[in-house]
Amino acid sequence: MDELGIIEEGVDWRTRLGQDIRDRMTDDILFSLQMKLQTTTSTTLIDLQKVAARIEERIHIIAIDYGDYLRRISLTKGDLEDSYPVLLNNFLHIRQQASIRTSVLLHQENKQGQIIQTEGNIQGISSSSMLPNQVTLDDHKEPSHPCGKDRISELPNDLFHHIMSFLSMREAVRTSVLSHWWVNRWTFLQSLKLDIDWFHMDREKFSIFVDKLLLSRDYADAPMDTFQLNSFAIDRVNCWISHAIKHNAKVLKFAEYERWEPFYLDPELVGLSSQYLKSLELTNVALDKMIFNPLNNACPALRNLLLKDCLMEVKEISSSSLKNLDIIDCSLINDLSICTPSLVSLRIKDQRMDNSSFRNSYSMFTTVTLIDASSVISMELSAIDRQFTFVEKDGSSPMFRNLRSLHLGVWCIADLFSPLCRYIRHSPILEMVTLKLSLLHWRFQLTEEHAKTLVGIRDGRGLHVDFDWY
Repeated sequence: MDELGIIEEGVDWRTRLGQDIRDRMTDDILFSLQMKLQTTTSTTLIDLQKVAARIEERIHIIAIDYGDYLRRISLTKGDLEDSYPVLLNNFLHIRQQASIRTSVLLHQENKQGQIIQTEGNIQGISSSSMLPNQVTLDDHKEPSHPCGKDRISELPNDLFHHIMSFLSMREAVRTSVLSHWWVNRWTFLQSLKLDIDWFHMDREKFSIFVDKLLLSRDYADAPMDTFQLNSFAIDRVNCWISHAIKHNAKVLKFAEYERWEPFYLDPELVGLSSQYLKSLELTNVALDKMIFNPLNNACPALRNLLLKDCLMEVKEISSSSLKNLDIIDCSLINDLSICTPSLVSLRIKDQRMDNSSFRNSYSMFTTVTLIDASSVISMELSAIDRQFTFVEKDGSSPMFRNLRSLHLGVWCIADLFSPLCRYIRHSPILEMVTLKLSLLHWRFQLTEEHAKTLVGIRDGRGLHVDFDWY
C-alpha cells in the first residue's frame, strides 16, 4: 500500500494497515488530549487512553482510504491543539480568581471570627466546594429591627421551594449557613442545575461537590424532577446521570464541554430506561445503538428529545411517544431512519457557520429517511451533508397530511426544485415554505428557470414562500 492508500482492486485498505501504525496514531491523539487537559493523574478524568482509542477506532471505520484516515486524524489533533490556548487562559483565570477569593476569605474570617463546619475534611479543597453538614452559629440572634425578622422561614414549604428554585444549586447549598432552620433545606429542591463553570473548570472540586451533593440528597430521600449538568471530561458523569434516572427524573439535560471529544455514555454504567423521563437534552455526546435503544423502546413517557453537537452512531429513531425531535449540528456516522408516529415537530438543522476541524473529522454524507411523520405539523430539514427522503407506509398516504410549516435546506433546489415539489405533493394542507439558501448558491446555481419554477410552485398551491439567507 502506498502513501495514498492505493492497493489492488478488491482488497480493503484496512486489512493492509499495520497495527503499529494504528497504535502510533492512537498515541499521537493521546498526547494531544494530555496537552489539552494538562494532567493525566486525576481520578476524576476520563481514562484518556480509552478516549484516544475510541477516536482512532471511529475514524478507522468511517475513513474511505488510508489518505482519508490520515486526514481525519490530523483534523482531530489540530482541533485539540488549537483549543489549548483557550484552556491556558482558563487556567490563568482560575489562578487569579483563587488568589482574590483567598484574600477575601481571610479578611472575612479575621473580621467575623465565624467557623463553618463542613462535611468531611479533604486536604487541598476549599470550603466553597463542599457541602455544609451542620453550622456552628451559637451566637446567632434574632435581628432587633422589626424589618429584619425572618419571614421566609414562616412560608409554606411549596412556596419556599419555589423561591429557592431561582438560586443556582451552589447558592442554595450556601443558605445552610443562615440559621439552624436553613440547614439542609436545599436538599428538598426537586430541580438540580449543576455547572462546572461555578468552579472555573476545576474538575476536581466540581466532582467532589456533586458527589457530596447527591449523597446529601440521598440521606434526605428527596425526590427529583429536573437534573441539568454542564461538565468537562469527568468520568463520574456516567454515574451521575444514572443516579438521576434511578431517582425518576422527568427532565434530564447534559452538556459536555464543546471543545472536547463527544462524551461517551457507557451502556454498562448508564441505563436510559425510565417510566418517568419526559424530556431529554444531550449536547456533545456520543450515542451508539446500545445506549440509544432504551430511548426507542423503554421510555414510554418521553415527549421531547433534543440532540445538539452529538456524534450519532445509531441507525434508527423509532419512539412511539416522541412529540418533539430536534437534531442540531450533529454528525451522523450512518444513514438514519425516523419512524415516530406521534411526532408533532421535527427539526434537523445546522446552526454553525464555521468549519470546525473537529466536526470535519467526523463529517459524513448520509441519508435521513422519514418512515412515519403523519402527525408532524412543523418540520425543518436544513442540515448540510444530508440527503432527506421519505417512504410512505401502507395506508399512510398522504405522508405529511398534518404538515403546515416546512423549512428546507439547499438540497431542495436539485432538478429544478424536484425534492421540494415532492414534499408539497404529499402535504395537502401545507401553508408556509421557508428555503434556507446561501447567497452564493442563489447567485451561481439558481437560474432564471429556477426562479420561474419556484413562482409556479408558489402560485399553484397558494403557498407563502420565504427565504432564510446565510
